[in-house]
Amino acid sequence: MKKERRTDPRSKKCPFCDKGVKYIDWKDYPTLKTYTDYFGNIMKRYYSGVCLKHQKMLKNSIERSRFMGMLAYRK
Repeated sequence: MKKERRTDPRSKKCPFCDKGVKYIDWKDYPTLKTYTDYFGNIMKRYYSGVCLKHQKMLKNSIERSRFMGMLAYRK
């Protein structure tokens, strides 16, 4: 049985860099929702393909929107 290799995370392009996003707003619910799983956990960079700069912004935005009541906390 031959194991399949994982895809290289460097080959993915950051969707925020492609669009030229400078700030991820905590009120942008549809965007934030796509980067959380069913349980409300923030997706890892490896799976989402987001660069480090935007992952940090994404984390802060999700935490702010949770605090303000727009997103649910983790179950």
